[in-house]
Amino acid sequence: MRAEIIATGTELLSGGVPDTNSLFLAEELMLCGIETAFKTVVGDDEKDMEESIRRALARVDAVIITGGIGPTEDDITRKVIAKIVKRRLVLNEEALKAIHTRLAGRGREHATSNDRQALLPAGVRMLANPVGIAPGFYLDEEDRFLAVLPGVPSEMEAMFSEGLRPVLDERFGNRSFIRRRILRTAGLSESAVNQALQDILKQEPRIAGLTAKETGVDIRVVVREGSAERSQAIIQKIEKTVRERLGDAVYGVDGQEMAEVVGALLKQRRLRLAVAESCTGGMIGSRITEIAGSSDYFDRAAVVYSNDSKTAMLGVPKELIEKHGAVSSEVAAAMAQGILQASRTDIGIAATGIAGPGNESEDKPVGLVYIGLASAEGVKTNEFRFLGTRAQIRLKTSQMALDMVRRHLIG
Repeated sequence: MRAEIIATGTELLSGGVPDTNSLFLAEELMLCGIETAFKTVVGDDEKDMEESIRRALARVDAVIITGGIGPTEDDITRKVIAKIVKRRLVLNEEALKAIHTRLAGRGREHATSNDRQALLPAGVRMLANPVGIAPGFYLDEEDRFLAVLPGVPSEMEAMFSEGLRPVLDERFGNRSFIRRRILRTAGLSESAVNQALQDILKQEPRIAGLTAKETGVDIRVVVREGSAERSQAIIQKIEKTVRERLGDAVYGVDGQEMAEVVGALLKQRRLRLAVAESCTGGMIGSRITEIAGSSDYFDRAAVVYSNDSKTAMLGVPKELIEKHGAVSSEVAAAMAQGILQASRTDIGIAATGIAGPGNESEDKPVGLVYIGLASAEGVKTNEFRFLGTRAQIRLKTSQMALDMVRRHLIG
């Protein structure tokens, strides 16, 4: 079965708003056993939208549309689809009731413009909106299947998962069982991962590819078999092989983030962490505290951007900074020791570097970063030379700092 995703909204063509909905839908459709053959982005123009939808209906089995079903004048998706399927827009009582109930539950006054969202093409089936107001809908006929979801990502994802996916499973379901696994790595480049897995990638088509990000390289595995048990067994076999090749570089699976993995390790070992940050400006601490329950293992983060603050807050000797520079292995080590002593925790991690742009020198270019880790076992430092924008360098630094803690904890 083949599908086309159509994302509507002029804002998606202006460069300011990314189309994350299509990424989510392509992934979910694949897990339903449906191939995404095409993806189209179209603005809020009736003629362009009609042309895009008609073309999609002519070449695929299912068309999934996002956006254009809100209460404003530029929300034209309902109108265009009604024209294509030759049905009147009628007030759907179920949708109207759901809209009024949602507004009342939020303590909002009812505005007549919201009722426009209950105008659906006659004969379609409504999809309830679990987290928002605008209802979706779908049309299921022998020769065509068309579904419309909200453009707001959180609403679209909830509506798909709770409403549309069961419909698709029943309508297009087959006897294949699809399982997906994403193996997440840190500390290796895409070329290094490719080199380590070169023979496996050639022999194993179920490794769907490598994706390089600022935080590392993801290895995507997709298996389709006749039983859930068989699919899962193959996934586990491939994962075992990849882990044997890449070792500790594999830090998590699927949606796991580095901060989540580090937090679980700290909690399991009943250890506490403190952070000293210069070039990252609080990003490491922020990522740690994004995890619920991080107070169990995280003590503090000190942002010591200036040289004076490194001395005043962490006790880094001025002479050390003058001799080696703030961006140096020696200062990173002193920062890690300083935060460890100040917090009396089990581990202190520190980062200092040049995120740019500017402030580089011949021997210290933009992207040069030193990360220090102090514990009862002593102090160690690592040097990194990152490429990218200021934001990318800061994110890469925070990832490698957390990864340094992870590798320390797993020995």
